[in-house]
Amino acid sequence: MQVRLLIFCVGLATVLGLGLIGLPVHFDEAQYATWQAYPDLSYQTKGPFVTFVQSLTHHEYLPHLVQVRLSAWFAWAGSGFLFLWLAHLAGFDRIQLERLLILYVASPMILVIGSIHTTDVWLLFFLLLSLCAFASILHCRVNQHTELWWMLMGGALGLGALAKLSIALIPIVLVLWIVVRAPRLVLSPGPYLGLLFCTFCMSPWIIWNEANGFSHLLHEFSHVNSEDDSITYIVDWIPSFLLASAPLTLWAIFGGIRRKYDVDFTEAQDSVREMLSFVFVTLIIFFLIKGIFGKVLLNWTLPMAPFLLMALANRLRWSEGTLMAVGLSQILILIALLFPYSLGLSMKYDALQKLRGWDQTIEQAFELSGYAKVITADHYSILAWALYFWPSEKANIERYQLPVGQVIPGPNRRKNQYDNWGILQEAHSEIIHIGEYSEPLASRCERFQELGRISQVMPDGTIRSTLPVFKCQKFSPIPFLHDIERIN
Repeated sequence: MQVRLLIFCVGLATVLGLGLIGLPVHFDEAQYATWQAYPDLSYQTKGPFVTFVQSLTHHEYLPHLVQVRLSAWFAWAGSGFLFLWLAHLAGFDRIQLERLLILYVASPMILVIGSIHTTDVWLLFFLLLSLCAFASILHCRVNQHTELWWMLMGGALGLGALAKLSIALIPIVLVLWIVVRAPRLVLSPGPYLGLLFCTFCMSPWIIWNEANGFSHLLHEFSHVNSEDDSITYIVDWIPSFLLASAPLTLWAIFGGIRRKYDVDFTEAQDSVREMLSFVFVTLIIFFLIKGIFGKVLLNWTLPMAPFLLMALANRLRWSEGTLMAVGLSQILILIALLFPYSLGLSMKYDALQKLRGWDQTIEQAFELSGYAKVITADHYSILAWALYFWPSEKANIERYQLPVGQVIPGPNRRKNQYDNWGILQEAHSEIIHIGEYSEPLASRCERFQELGRISQVMPDGTIRSTLPVFKCQKFSPIPFLHDIERIN
């Protein structure tokens, strides 16, 4: 127990370090936080869970970054405990549990998603919780009541869907496994109570989508197909997934993996292992098929990471000491990759260059424009950072209520949550625009002037990009109404 606690503390310290002083604010974090200006039952591109949880941690005695990320750190810690619980239900012994915990706290993908507050950390948490609940059902005797476990599973899937709808892959796969391997489960009232509770938990999302033409659901389906396709997309995500999940432990393939593992498991443990293997293989097949229709993004593969780490922990020959050294090496390499400037490397080797420097960039825009009630931009990520970093005398959630903003409407972009605010459907005495010259915006202003240019500066002083800042005076919204309708 002391060894596990030490391993966990090392991982938690890494998560906190990356979250507090390491990783820059992601544009998704920024948009989820700024949505609190107009809280709703759900949102255009995501469910309401992350924004709601952030609202609970916005207190003036906490630093701004902690207000946004605190819940994610709790979710990472909770996922670690759920991971061990699931492995225990699968028959892992003490040594295997310690190996699994090392792999968990040293996984680059899981460390990064646990340090920042996006939907991915909650997807991991609720995915593991739902699997733990289902594995507990498999451990129950035939005549034993399992309704509470089914409801826990339904609640985990429902709340997980409020964070990220891709958690739906889990019940879909489990239904296939139940039909083939455990059809008796459908004869009990448990699955239907779980489904009912899942629906209840999802009711905010259902109500919002019904009132908004199921626009979030349609947004999710838009990811299924893509105009950008290539035959390589079918498999090119596999190396990235393996390297992001457990890079150095892959060397164990060359002589470090047990091919046979003769251990007697109980019937329930065998069922859990079979179920987990079935889910893992089915998810792999799903992403192979998904690659036919478009590129598979790295964070989409997160649901497979727990299964890969469990497989490694189950089969590794390495001692705990060797695995600890490997895990620590992974963490150090991750830190080096995230901070290449400390090694004398240039911006070219910075994987996070797109995200860096926006706090100072928006500060420059504020110095040029001064007070602002409304901000527009060319892209939702720039607008999200602008609304997030714009200096404010307010604290807590009130800091996001002024300024507000909208991305310039256009026929060739997808609708985002800022469009639902309808800011550009109203007249404004002044608007600050961050981005290239916009003829549609300028034509609706009595005066449209450039105030200057702002620069996105990297830690080594390299300027990655520059953007002009404009001031629109006496904005008239009427010609914009048609444009806004075209992107709906």
